[in-house]
Amino acid sequence: TETTVCVNFLRSKNKKKRGISSAKAMSPPAVLVSNGAVSPHAPPSAAAFLESTPGAYTTARASSTGLIFWWPRHLLRLTDSARLLAQSHPHLLGLPAPPPGTLSTAPIEPLVNQSVRVGVHEMRSRMLALGECCSGEDMALTALVRAGGAADGLEVCVHLGVYVPPVFGDAGARLVVAGSGREAAAAKYAPWARMRKSMEKMRPPGATELLLTNDGDHLLEGSVTNFFVVCRKVRGILTSTATARIQISPIANKLK
Repeated sequence: TETTVCVNFLRSKNKKKRGISSAKAMSPPAVLVSNGAVSPHAPPSAAAFLESTPGAYTTARASSTGLIFWWPRHLLRLTDSARLLAQSHPHLLGLPAPPPGTLSTAPIEPLVNQSVRVGVHEMRSRMLALGECCSGEDMALTALVRAGGAADGLEVCVHLGVYVPPVFGDAGARLVVAGSGREAAAAKYAPWARMRKSMEKMRPPGATELLLTNDGDHLLEGSVTNFFVVCRKVRGILTSTATARIQISPIANKLK
């Protein structure tokens, strides 16, 4: 049995590689918004920003018109992650200790939405100012909640840049099992971007993703991805057949 795992991402049908190349060559400056205010300073990349700070976060893709794909689910994941980290791993949120009682997510959602609206508007304006090379490009959005001075002691940051689709090639992703499961795996937190660097040192040439496992038999998730399209091609003596299925790595279960 030969198994190939492919990681698929949404892409606009009318997107051309030439357009992506031109966007990379003339990308507008990234945007960083904090509690609804655009930072006057040029921010680092989204990856560098996550490596430099604690906090719960989520990443999403937005169209050139400002439509954010699956935003209600991203927002729910963000607020749930902040609540879980505050209760069980406050240091990952930037808090010295768990807050008294359960962290209320009610004040977080409107502040996140406000910062997202400001950031998307600013990023679209910058892209339109560059003309055709960027006017139709999608945006990469990272929303983060960390200890700060608003919303019950929390700060909301939103980072936006031009979305560049990862390239895995037509043959799919090449996977390597390396590393154990994440601490506080039910939450998504920025320090993981820094923690997984030690795993990256074990990545052999040609490998495009690292899979996590605690026992060597059950796969938990990827170091970056948790959505897979698994294609199995079984070769017989005279014929060959292929099957495909979508596999999502849920928190309570495992990939088997």
